[in-house]
This record gives sequence, C-alpha cells and structure tokens, in this order.
Amino acid sequence: MSGREISSQHVAQLSAADDGSYWWYRVRRAHVEAGLRAAGLDASGAFLDFGCGAGGMLGDVIESFAPGQALGLDGTQEAVDVALSRGLPAAYADFRKPLELPFAPTAITTLDVLEHLEDPVLALGHLREASAPDARLVVSVPAMPSLHSKWDDVCGHFRRYTRASLRDHLASGGWELLRLRHAFSYCVPPAWWQRRVTKQVQEMEFPPVSGLMNNLLTGAGAVERWVGCPLPFGTSLVAWARRRD
Repeated sequence: MSGREISSQHVAQLSAADDGSYWWYRVRRAHVEAGLRAAGLDASGAFLDFGCGAGGMLGDVIESFAPGQALGLDGTQEAVDVALSRGLPAAYADFRKPLELPFAPTAITTLDVLEHLEDPVLALGHLREASAPDARLVVSVPAMPSLHSKWDDVCGHFRRYTRASLRDHLASGGWELLRLRHAFSYCVPPAWWQRRVTKQVQEMEFPPVSGLMNNLLTGAGAVERWVGCPLPFGTSLVAWARRRD
C-alpha cells in the first residue's frame, strides 16, 4: 500500500460501519460535506476520494453532489473490491507512486488516510501534481499524540497529528491551509480514560452502540460543529486546503 494496510477484519468493520448510520461516520461526513460545499463541488466538478476504503464517503458524495466525474483510490485491494461490489468507481493505487488518473480532480478528500502512510508528504505531493489548478482538499486525521496507544498500532497508524504537524505536512506536500479545526472533543475524556487508565485495547474500531446513544453522539457532533469547536483538543483534526501553485 505504501503504508500499513488495514486487515481483513478492519475492512469488514469499515464496510459495516460506513453505510451512513454509525455516529462517527455521520459526524465526519457533515464536516466533509461542509468542506466540499465550500470548494464549490457540483455537476461540473471532478471528485477524487484518496483512500476511499469500502466506498462509504465516495458513495455519499456521488449521491449528494453528483460530480461530473468521480473516482475512489485505495491501497488495500480488499477494500477496493467491496467498493466495486457496491457499484462505485474505485481502483487500487500505490500511494508511493505518481497517480495516473483519468481526470484532474477539482475536489479531493483524504479521510483518516495520512496516518497510515509512512511518507504522507510524498502522497500529498502526488495528489497536488495530479489535481486541477486551485483544487481543494478536505483532510481528516486522528489527533493528539498523547492518546497514542496499542489501539493505534492495531489500526495501523504511524502517528497521531498535532495542528502543527498536519499544517507542516500539507505545506510540504504543496497545499495551502485554509481552515484547521479539532473534532470529536467530547470523545477525549473517555478515550484518555481507556488508553491511559484502564489501558484496554478495543477489538473493534467502531464498537456497537444503542440507537439512543448513536443519536446522542451524532447530536453532540452537530453542536460541536455549530459552535466551531472552540476547544483546543479533539480526537480528530479536519482541514481544508487549496492546491498551491
């Protein structure tokens, strides 16, 4: 893959969770869609999901924005196969190599991908070279290195990001940062307790929750997004960037 591939179990979990109903995906999707609206993605645009996994976000963007062209790339063939089985335009790619695309994307997402790559700056540079002038990029990554634990190792993470490290990687890859915010601030206390006090390692990245809890966590994400996440922490970072010429 050019990094740490996700396991077959992880692919199965992603496929089950990214159908749009699980709270974490619902909250992240709202952040991403706001970024794509700000980028002006519409029927005249060309969309690339870099690290599309099983295709959940790719399918959502195609349905919501109806871009003229769309493609998902992933470095795990098993995930690509799931996306293809869903009828989505997906293909395998080695993120260490220059991208050979059928179009120059005007809007790109790379969601919880950079932490899996040994050299994310190289991948961001390849994205810049393959994208259209003034292309927009929406990025999400796990945040707060202080939360790094065996769970991150199980998930195949090389790192968790700080605001400074994500800003530096984007700039070094040829992208101009437009906005950078934390997300999932309300998840920090339970994550800290689990990883620093009980030191339990979850067997599932997306553990099942009740319908009520799923709605409560989704609602908390909506409130956080509405107030602009003023807290200087969160388990994720979400960035919007523009191709630097």
